[in-house]
Amino acid sequence: MGYRKVMDYNSVHHQIYMAGVELHSHHNDGFTTWEIKKDLHRIKWLLDEIMADAPTYADEQEFLDEHAKVKMWRVLKK
Repeated sequence: MGYRKVMDYNSVHHQIYMAGVELHSHHNDGFTTWEIKKDLHRIKWLLDEIMADAPTYADEQEFLDEHAKVKMWRVLKK
């Protein structure tokens, strides 16, 4: 069975990134940013549920460790 890509990563990434930009914009009031934050929570909860039931793959831990290193370096550079 062939791979069927059901989502466009770049589009999803961009939409979530832009929600973060709007969340931190000083042009938005608390009512607006609270709605944005609720949407982001709902997306996170959905992803957490999906990932909890997902299988583990051979190179997955290496992929996660590499991301953790990149994230750590970003924090240390601040």
